[in-house]
Amino acid sequence: MSKLFAVVVATVPAYYEYKKAHPEHDQDQLAWFHEQQEKGILLCCGPFFPHDGTGLWVIQAENEQAAQAIVNSSPRVRDGMLADSARVVEWQVHIGHERFQGGK
Repeated sequence: MSKLFAVVVATVPAYYEYKKAHPEHDQDQLAWFHEQQEKGILLCCGPFFPHDGTGLWVIQAENEQAAQAIVNSSPRVRDGMLADSARVVEWQVHIGHERFQGGK
């Protein structure tokens, strides 16, 4: 049975300069998001406002190790643009759990 995980992410300070020099990075990340969504792994994601390189991904995985492996497959990690402070935590939805398969 899959569980829900909240992934609180932050990009490294060099991210904005890196993406200017490597515009394909954001395209790769967006493609990765869509691929994970199509697989039923990524349920939602988005940046915090105001935009400062931080955000939230909600994913489904069997356990914390599998959730971390999913995060590690991201182009943000591959290209070294995700800060070490990214936090993967199991999330138990109390209100609105019916909106998520693994949120019971």
